Amino acid sequence: MELESGTRAIVALAWARRLGLPDDALQKAAMGADAVRVHVPVDDGSLLLLRYLTGSVLAGPEWALDALEGYDDEALAGESALVRALRATGRSEAEGLRTAGDYTLYYLDEPAGVEPSEQVAVSADPAYAQRLVASCPSDDTIGLDLARGEHMFTLVADEQQLPVATASYGLWEGLLADLATLTLPDVRRHGLGAYITAVAADDALTQGFTPQWRAPRSSAAAHRLAEDVGFVSVGSLTSARLT
Repeated sequence: MELESGTRAIVALAWARRLGLPDDALQKAAMGADAVRVHVPVDDGSLLLLRYLTGSVLAGPEWALDALEGYDDEALAGESALVRALRATGRSEAEGLRTAGDYTLYYLDEPAGVEPSEQVAVSADPAYAQRLVASCPSDDTIGLDLARGEHMFTLVADEQQLPVATASYGLWEGLLADLATLTLPDVRRHGLGAYITAVAADDALTQGFTPQWRAPRSSAAAHRLAEDVGFVSVGSLTSARLT
């Protein structure tokens, strides 16, 4: 399964703008052509490697870009890979580096085709989402932004009016709908997270946005959800931060 060429171009444009690059910086990669890695100097304490189809972007301080010049993308992608590579150079600046996330990037350009359910209802009332967040461990709610209430959908068990899963999305560069999902611990592994994620993704597509799902590389559940909804993997994002 592949993304349409138009969707690939939109994703490339969104990431180019997010990283401060020219609009066409990743378009060759989006179309499958051979592309060289783009280096972007930044001075905000962050370091990231974006891999997108045949292209990649390495953004970070000048000293880090110079130190990583000889590394290929494969050597830098993966949990702690950026940090290990820089610490191996012996540079004192690398001592304060910490990992800040390692994600597989998924996108969707076709509706998931959600069927109505007789057991649960979908609500856009943020109060249900707030109740659900309060019922979950704090670590589970990282990435779920309740401020994105205008794009939030919660699955509610009809009889008890119990919120069991919620999904929201925020807009990136006016092009991508970056999704986050949370499911009540007691009812996980029953497809409820995938169901409400599909609802949110379908809404995003209807509004003209491309759904994006960032799955932590080590989370089997996040990857299963992506596959269940129909997302397509086209890249990865590995990041670190100076502390």
